[in-house]
Amino acid sequence: MPTPSLSGILYAGAGDIAKRCYQHLHPLAIPQWALRRSPTPNDNGIPAIHADLTQASSLQNLPTVSHVLYTATPSERSTAGYAAIYETGLNNLLNALDLDALQRFVFVSSTAVYSASEAWLDESSPTHPAQFNGQALLDAETRLRERLGDKLVIVRFSGIYGPERLQWLQRLRKPGWVVPASAGNWANRIHIDDVVQACCALLQHPEAHGIYVGTDDTPLEQIELYTQLAEFLGIAPPLRDDKAPAQGKRLQNQRLKQLGWTPKWPNTLAGYQAILRAL
Repeated sequence: MPTPSLSGILYAGAGDIAKRCYQHLHPLAIPQWALRRSPTPNDNGIPAIHADLTQASSLQNLPTVSHVLYTATPSERSTAGYAAIYETGLNNLLNALDLDALQRFVFVSSTAVYSASEAWLDESSPTHPAQFNGQALLDAETRLRERLGDKLVIVRFSGIYGPERLQWLQRLRKPGWVVPASAGNWANRIHIDDVVQACCALLQHPEAHGIYVGTDDTPLEQIELYTQLAEFLGIAPPLRDDKAPAQGKRLQNQRLKQLGWTPKWPNTLAGYQAILRAL
C-alpha cells in the first residue's frame, strides 16, 4: 500500500480530541474540517461542516479528504445511542466519502472491547466485551475492517482524563462513594495530551496499521488511585469495598511506542497532580 500523504483531514466529531488535533496539525497547513450537528459557530477554530452522522442526506457533498479521524460519541449511554453513532453514523459516513481518495481512517475505539483479566492485555489479546458499549465498538471495528481493509487504523484508548474531564473530582467529593478495594480491580488511564499525540501520530506515520492500545505506563488498583487523589485534595478517602469481585485489566502500550509515541504523562498520578495544581 502506498505511503499515505496528508492532503485533507475530516474529523467526524468536533469535540476535545478533534479540537486539539486540529491545533496540533494546523502548522502543516493541511485543509481540515469537522462535522458538527449544530450550525452555531465553533470556538475551537476548526472549519465546520453542518452535518449529522445519523442523517445520510446531511452528508452530501463532503470534501474529498485523504484522512478521517472518527471521534464521534453517543449522545446517550444506551444500546440505541451507541448504534446511532457506531452503526448508522459510520455507515452513512462511509457511503458519503470518496473511498478511492481516502488513504487512512483512524477510528477511536475503547479498551472496553476487552473483558476483565488477570493477565496483561495488548492488541493480540482476545476481545470479549462485558457490556453493550464494548460490543458496539467491536462490531464497528469489524464492519470498518470489511469496508476499508488496510486503510483502517484502530486505536483503543483506556480511560481518558484531562483538565476538561473532571467527573472523577465530583465523585470523589461526594460523601459515601465506594471504590472496589479487592485485588484485580485495575484502573487504566491516559492523559488527553497523550491521546492527541497518539491520534496525530496514527494519522501521519507511514507505517501505522492495524490496532493500537492507547494507555499510559502505570495501571493502578482503583483503591490506590482514588485514595491518592483524595490525599492530593486533602479530603477523606473513598469508602472501601474489600469484597468486590475482580473486574479489572492491565493494559500494555508497546505497539504504539514502537511508532515513536512516548507519553508525556506516563504516570497516572503525576498527570492528575498536574491538573489539580492548575485548578
